[in-house]
Amino acid sequence: MPFPSETVTISSLAYGGDAVGHIDKKVIFVPDAVPGDVVRVRVKEDKSSFLRGEIDTIISPSPHRIEPFCPLSLHCGGCQWQGIAYLEQLRWKKTIVKESLNRISDIKSVTVESCLPSPLDRGYRSIARYPAKVTGKGIVFGYYGRRSHHITAVDECPVACDKINNIAKYMTKLFSNISPDIDIREITIQASFNHPSALVSITTGGNHDLNATASRMIAEIPRLEGVTYIPGPSHHKRFYGKQTRHEYIGEKLFQITDSSFFQVNIQQTEQLVSLVTEMLDLKTSDVLVDGYGGVGLFSLCAASTDTVIHLYDLSSSAVKDSIHNAKNNGFTAFSAHRTDTLSAASIIGQADILILNPPRQGLGNKTVKAACTFRARTIVYISCNPTTLARDLKSFIDEGYTIERIVPVDMFPHTYHIETVVKLKKI
Repeated sequence: MPFPSETVTISSLAYGGDAVGHIDKKVIFVPDAVPGDVVRVRVKEDKSSFLRGEIDTIISPSPHRIEPFCPLSLHCGGCQWQGIAYLEQLRWKKTIVKESLNRISDIKSVTVESCLPSPLDRGYRSIARYPAKVTGKGIVFGYYGRRSHHITAVDECPVACDKINNIAKYMTKLFSNISPDIDIREITIQASFNHPSALVSITTGGNHDLNATASRMIAEIPRLEGVTYIPGPSHHKRFYGKQTRHEYIGEKLFQITDSSFFQVNIQQTEQLVSLVTEMLDLKTSDVLVDGYGGVGLFSLCAASTDTVIHLYDLSSSAVKDSIHNAKNNGFTAFSAHRTDTLSAASIIGQADILILNPPRQGLGNKTVKAACTFRARTIVYISCNPTTLARDLKSFIDEGYTIERIVPVDMFPHTYHIETVVKLKKI
């Protein structure tokens, strides 16, 4: 029996990208809808606590609805909010952070500041990870469609920088006659924004001979520093050319190994670094610990070259990069450790200032307690997930910290992703 079609007024946006409405007091999630829309929705899925649907007809469009700038926006899973005016996207990112704090941790009295807009809302991505497959007509790569593993082929992505698109076009042409026996699974392009260097990684499902292909790419793509070939799981990576590229943030030059994490939106990263530096409020004699510090982005941009800095991260390549970057940028009291938060305090000792920039899963209560053993007077927490952030902030409050500032930062325009920077002070 088919599900019914219903008229729904869209009231809000959810973290995850879908818009939200109600049918008989039951929540329905509707992709591609905009708050303020009145839409006819076809129910696709009925769960015990919510519904999922898709737009059948827009009866009355929201005043915040705009025409998407990408012709693939309704098929590609890369962007979710291209149909929403940019200022409205920012307003909802602030709202989602505020509601997450309230709903998950009952944090209501702290002001969430306006979401910091990105200097660029198109052409901002300097890294693209494309799922790929080889067909009888050549290679297809792009982004997965909404809630599917069907690859939407992307000839040119409008949110990727020009270098990403140029390399992608070259690779499409290069692999136009590739044998269907070569099982390419993923192509990652890292093209620095403030520096001419770039890297490419090719992941396959088996062990194939791509030596000639890699050599040709390095010879023909301007400033392509290297190609990393990642064969099936039973084989080791192979490297052609260099494993590193470089990126400028302000006057600081960073070496980035292909497997090291670095921010994607470089112009917005410069604003993010300025915000973090302002919140740290470093004094000359402070000991700074950079947790989940990666290649040293925040500590090396925020501190003076004689500041005592201890960085820790679990990525061996990032730790090596951070040591190189500190030395190359003139830092004289920098050390880096390959460890996690649970062990870092016993290795490093106490700190005056602590930076925490964990992955999406956040910290968790046990790790928050370990972070508090640094006894830092100020903690600046950079989060990419408002739900795990809300959980962790409650734990920090329980450990005797108070929230001084919360600022959402838009690192990924036209998507639901939200970076949030929080300043915590020891009571």
